[in-house]
Amino acid sequence: MAYSEKCRVGMIGAGNVAHRHARVLSGFADVEIVGVTDVVPTAAEALASTHGAPAFPDVATLLSLEPDAVYVCVPPFAHGHAEEAVLASGAAMFVEKPLGVDLTVPTRLAAEVARRGTLTAVGHHWRYLDVVRTAAQLLADHPVRLVNGVWWDKVPPVAWWIRSDRSGGPVVEQAAHVVDLARALVGPVTAVYAAGTGTPPPVPDADVDAATAATLIFSGGAVGTLSSACVLGWKQRAGLEIIADGLALFVGEDELVVRDGAGQERRIPGDPDAARVAVDRAFVDAIRGIGDDIRVPYAEALETHRVTCAIAESARTGQPVTLAAPAGPSVPAPRSGRAEFDGHDPRAVPVEGGSADG
Repeated sequence: MAYSEKCRVGMIGAGNVAHRHARVLSGFADVEIVGVTDVVPTAAEALASTHGAPAFPDVATLLSLEPDAVYVCVPPFAHGHAEEAVLASGAAMFVEKPLGVDLTVPTRLAAEVARRGTLTAVGHHWRYLDVVRTAAQLLADHPVRLVNGVWWDKVPPVAWWIRSDRSGGPVVEQAAHVVDLARALVGPVTAVYAAGTGTPPPVPDADVDAATAATLIFSGGAVGTLSSACVLGWKQRAGLEIIADGLALFVGEDELVVRDGAGQERRIPGDPDAARVAVDRAFVDAIRGIGDDIRVPYAEALETHRVTCAIAESARTGQPVTLAAPAGPSVPAPRSGRAEFDGHDPRAVPVEGGSADG
């Protein structure tokens, strides 16, 4: 792509997360949203009109515009056909997490991504938090021994979330951010053992577990736990506690809490809105050839998805699940920023706000 050209982006899906990405992308002077499609036409029209773009009745019509990139922001159960069409078109592809309700579709898509060599990114924006980079730097000389991940929250206000065959369950859909953070900071997970309540949250027609607890074994020797609950009316806590030699951390979207050898507590504020901008900026920069900071391509996201699906399987069957070692090295959490380039920077100021993340 020539430096002076805009990156032409299509949107598949017009829910809350798609609105957030569109708002961020519209704040970049070198991006043009060329069209939106959704199975609910009024939703597509609402998102498209907000950003001066047309709405289209289906994916094929959107792809006929030959966009440079496509964002796939669909519910977990709807992944598959959209990605296959995007891959066949030759466009770069950004997929919102989770990749699916189980491993069937994501495994097939990952093979196709690898075969085609498609540029991809997945919306694990926590990897772009400055506090995550700081945590990684602090842990570089302190072996991790114990990890405790938590996601205690409410049931999101979307009908499909409470059905396991539609969402994959709370660990797959919601706690995936924490699992991805654990993989980024501690390393690959080799085994899990989990238990669920076997009863749903107090919401009509729900069949997902109200709470899940899991034990995780990491390849480097660390052990950990993950707990998830969706019975509150608010988000109580979401993040990762890490105990390393002489160091204790809590890493969340909003802050990093550090206790070191002196026992003094330091609190470093996080900036989730900046991370939500950064994940999109990195994708666009990679397409334009002016940056190389995609931290979670599709293959890397699949490794996180394998862990969350293993936890869900173990909770369902009551049996431990062993995971194979990743085919390649994990993409590291700390990166130094975008590549330098000469000339005028076409990027605009960061976008304000941001919706609750999916």
